[in-house]
Amino acid sequence: MSRKPVYSCREAAFGAVYISQTGNRKESDGVNDYILEMKNITKVFPGVKALDDVSLRVRPGTVHSLMGENGAGKSTLMKIIAGALKNDKGTLFFEGKEMHLHSPLDAVKQGISIVYQEPNIFADMSVLENIFMGNEVVSRNKTIMWTKMYEEAKGALKLVGLSEDILHLTMSELSIGNQQLVLIARGIYKKCKILILDEPTSILSHNESEKLFDIIADLKSRGVSIIYISHRIPEILRISDDIIVLRDGCLTGTLIPEEVSEETIIQAMSGRKINMSVYEEHEQGEEPVLEVKDISYDNVYQNISFSVKPGQILGMYGLVGAGRSEIARAIFGETNAKSGQILFEGKDITGEGINQAIEKRIFYVPEDRGVQGLFDIHPVRDNMSVSFLDSLSNKFGVIDKKKERKTVQDNIEKYSIKTPNQNVSVSSLSGGGQQKVLICRWLLEEPKVLILDEPTRGIDVMTKAEIHKYVIELAKSGVAVIVISSDLPEVMELSDNIITLYKGKITARFDRENVTEEDILKNTLNLNGE
Repeated sequence: MSRKPVYSCREAAFGAVYISQTGNRKESDGVNDYILEMKNITKVFPGVKALDDVSLRVRPGTVHSLMGENGAGKSTLMKIIAGALKNDKGTLFFEGKEMHLHSPLDAVKQGISIVYQEPNIFADMSVLENIFMGNEVVSRNKTIMWTKMYEEAKGALKLVGLSEDILHLTMSELSIGNQQLVLIARGIYKKCKILILDEPTSILSHNESEKLFDIIADLKSRGVSIIYISHRIPEILRISDDIIVLRDGCLTGTLIPEEVSEETIIQAMSGRKINMSVYEEHEQGEEPVLEVKDISYDNVYQNISFSVKPGQILGMYGLVGAGRSEIARAIFGETNAKSGQILFEGKDITGEGINQAIEKRIFYVPEDRGVQGLFDIHPVRDNMSVSFLDSLSNKFGVIDKKKERKTVQDNIEKYSIKTPNQNVSVSSLSGGGQQKVLICRWLLEEPKVLILDEPTRGIDVMTKAEIHKYVIELAKSGVAVIVISSDLPEVMELSDNIITLYKGKITARFDRENVTEEDILKNTLNLNGE
């Protein structure tokens, strides 16, 4: 029977493409058909209506994917379901009964678990302790039952394909991907009925992502509902039963994967067509501005050599743990290689620190904006200007506030950063807004070498296209750009040249004209048996 699409409350204002949906799925208004219902949910923050009259339903044993641009309201909606935020208007029903959540613990008791995009862990505590934190198994006399907890944790880890051997390790000793899998195991252990996954594959390798998809299929077979947030449209189309689209806090459609294309989803999210192919031919300098010669650091990376010319975009692709970020930090002076040389404009800069790199205009945008890049509680202005306060100060070292405000505001407008003003906390911005602030920090002064580490991780397709355009424009202006990414289409779209890494070693080098996805994957998944 036909299914009526759910249209946005701002349909006329935005003119989005709405899709007539048909299918054979049984529709019913019976209470027992839905494990979760949200009716007319509204949430307002100072100056921003994050959610506007949103209603949706979640069926048991299905994957409902949530998509939208950064700032569309996805995370706000999920935090309401998980008890981390309170809606201003509207009603939640769980298993047919009205639900009032006062804290995340209330949601957990109902059977709702969430795994956030940035792993929320206790880094110096063991994996076992992290799994049971706040939900310890205790005896009648309140003694923690470690043996019982170990056995239950072992079973939870087995469900996500992890060995019990890691239970005694601290979370900081695990890869980010395995930390994410442990958090999923924790959700499963808590006998969740709804599992919310916020950008889970943005920090997972290809193999870890495939493992996650197997886990999702298994959870579905056992009746668990998954609410899945991602900007990666191919995986959304692959695993979803329904695709829920938000735009500017409003529901614009509930789509059936079998009946839509990537282009259709992008239009539903943005209300316009997005051209993801932004590459333009550009001139490159004759001589390298940066040369890396045989640098090594224990087992992290070995004998790494490459060069980058002005105007060249060098893509660096490899699995998580291949040594990509460590190489970038060595160039930036955050760490030092144990052997080899780094040359800038023909001069040896091996062993120099971050301050010297910045003076030479070698800039680095780290992969983890939350931990390594931004000062969460500080305003947008401070986060953008912090690296160049000297150039914004007078001869007495006093910051020229008027100059700082104007410089920051110019960048906010130039790069279309959605923020009420430059005084709000950077943490109040969407993920895309935060990433733009971090990139703009290094564009206040023109770089000579710009290293972008996972520049679009957790970013929607529209913001991704904008950032890609910035990269091309930088290259056209003569900046040498290194793009490190786990997003293979991104690397292939932007790069003039690509190097692949596997376990700290360069396995292949490609020119833009003669590379295929198969070539790259063979050299990063060890399919050549090396």
